[in-house]
Amino acid sequence: MNRAIRGVLYLAMFVLFSALAFFAARHWQNLQDDWVRLAPPVDCDLAQGPCRYPLAGGVLTFSVLPPGVPLMKPLELRLVMEGLEADAVAVEIRGLNMDMGLNRTRLLPDAGGGWSGETILPLCSQRRMQWEAAVQLEMQEHVEVPFHFQTRR
Repeated sequence: MNRAIRGVLYLAMFVLFSALAFFAARHWQNLQDDWVRLAPPVDCDLAQGPCRYPLAGGVLTFSVLPPGVPLMKPLELRLVMEGLEADAVAVEIRGLNMDMGLNRTRLLPDAGGGWSGETILPLCSQRRMQWEAAVQLEMQEHVEVPFHFQTRR
């Protein structure tokens, strides 16, 4: 087969494969669960202490320990639910003023009747970093409750 024809066939196969991969990824994304994102609580800073959030006749209390939320040290994430039940709980921590990559922790039921997990926040080049800890609750509907805090290095 001629080299030019072979090159065109390879290019056509590459374009076809790329298009198939693109549409397969879009289809897979559409199959993902939709999350109902709620407004963050007012007057609450996780770095100062636990935050309470009323939800569907119950209350969530979310905390990050130790207080002050130090960087590059183990942090305990703890969620207590009163009057609510969830099948699964996860927390995604996102940098708000700079993308800090994916930091997702699945919380597990603990002996105290709540949910807990552990994570570490990375150092950032900015002295003050704004963060969001989005608590994701798998209940009858999937709900995401964002809690805000800031760190200093």
